[in-house]
Amino acid sequence: MKKADTVRTYYVEHDEAAGRTRYLEKLNAEKDSEIARLQQIYEIERKEKERALALIAELEQRNQEAEAQLEAMKKEVARLHGILDQNGRNSGTPTSKTPLSQKKVIPNTREKTGRKQGGQAGHPKAKLKGFSEQEVTEHQEHGYEKCPECGGVLVPTGEDVQKDELDYKVVVIKRRHHFRGFVCQNCGKRFRQPVPENLKEENQYGEQTQALALSLVNMGNVSIHKAGRIICGLSQGDVYPTDGYIAKLQRRAADSLRLFVADLTMKILLLALVYWDDTVIFINTKRACLRFYGNEKLALYFAHEHKDKAGIDRDGILPKLPETATVMHDHNKVNYNDDYNFRNIECNAHLIRDLQKTADRLDRKWAVDMKEHIQGAIRDRNQALANGKEEFEFAYIENFFSRFNQIMIEANEEHDKNPAEAYYQDEAALIRRLLEYKNNYFAWVSCFDLPVTNNLSERSLRDVKTHMKVSGQFQNKEYAGYYATIKSYLETCRRNEINEMTALTRLLAGAPFTVDEILGNSNAV
Repeated sequence: MKKADTVRTYYVEHDEAAGRTRYLEKLNAEKDSEIARLQQIYEIERKEKERALALIAELEQRNQEAEAQLEAMKKEVARLHGILDQNGRNSGTPTSKTPLSQKKVIPNTREKTGRKQGGQAGHPKAKLKGFSEQEVTEHQEHGYEKCPECGGVLVPTGEDVQKDELDYKVVVIKRRHHFRGFVCQNCGKRFRQPVPENLKEENQYGEQTQALALSLVNMGNVSIHKAGRIICGLSQGDVYPTDGYIAKLQRRAADSLRLFVADLTMKILLLALVYWDDTVIFINTKRACLRFYGNEKLALYFAHEHKDKAGIDRDGILPKLPETATVMHDHNKVNYNDDYNFRNIECNAHLIRDLQKTADRLDRKWAVDMKEHIQGAIRDRNQALANGKEEFEFAYIENFFSRFNQIMIEANEEHDKNPAEAYYQDEAALIRRLLEYKNNYFAWVSCFDLPVTNNLSERSLRDVKTHMKVSGQFQNKEYAGYYATIKSYLETCRRNEINEMTALTRLLAGAPFTVDEILGNSNAV
């Protein structure tokens, strides 16, 4: 081969190799570019995926929060429905507060007799009897001066149809007292009867006016301002005690009853059975407490700024009761502390309302069964008392508690099988309470001397709630205490058939009835 051909071949081959190299380099560059593009796409998709996962996690979190809020709202709706559904059957709500959308339920545990409402055949009609001749204080003649037909002269026939009328009138007395001076003709000494404390001013209101003012405020639940207006109206404007005067009168009357309250406290400490309860009052816009202790004959009230054990201890009743005493209350757990020694029994009226509330809110069969079981035993006890029996037979008592235990087994089973979204814990608390305080709730089954309910305390505090509706609140704790003291005196008198106005007149004369006088003798407790 010639040298020129060899050179040409070399360059051709060299060019081909260089071309392939460039081609490969170009191909590699394209692949590197594609790889970089793919890596960029991957990075974008990776970030998109991370954002999507983060969004999914955020949405799941929001969904969980929304579900939790929905669950809370369901429970709140159920709670509010429960409040709206409360009435006299399943709570302590008074019938006066029944919403317009609900039918008013008036609790009545009396047995139906089947007779029509109203007066019964053979029952004497309640009416005023005619006066005897000695009782008549005024005569009023009704007749004609001349004939209404022709105008002729009338001659009496002797016929006399008599109708009596009982009425009263307020007579304003403006009494002047004279304390005249005297001199002894024998020794020459001068004398004048001292002016009593109740006549120290130039002019003052008498005992009857004071008694009327106190009766309006403490018995009629009339506000102090309106009490003065009522007295002014009755006296045709002649007597108009000011608000300040009536307020001072309230304080003076309460101060005069300190010994009475101390004596009443001692009498209550001697009782074998004491009822007690408290209710919310307002003192200067703040919630406070007014408490009752007593029985069918005695009533003692105390007012406190706080509803707590410290106030109970200051009352000096529960801490001093002996082991032999029994106390009826509305499941006030403070009664069960170690500082007190008495026996506790609890109100079944409140228990029945709690059972009805559980039946209404959770549709629990066990609550209905327990309510019917208790009410049936109460009916049986009332019938036994009407028949002169002093206690149930042992077999009846045994069957009562056996049925109670069976219902409680069913209560636990129904509670566990049908958990409710709302009021589940309330039901659990009621079940625990029934099991723990069974003997306190049903002591009346074994002993007819013990009461079934604490309704006596409820009635004793009803006037206080009315007073709050009228007056709104007490100005301070001192005036709440004055009200409690005066109410203790008047309520104890009323329970022993002493007229409250008579009691107030004695009080204002400086000689209030003692507890022994009210009870008739010192052993009347």
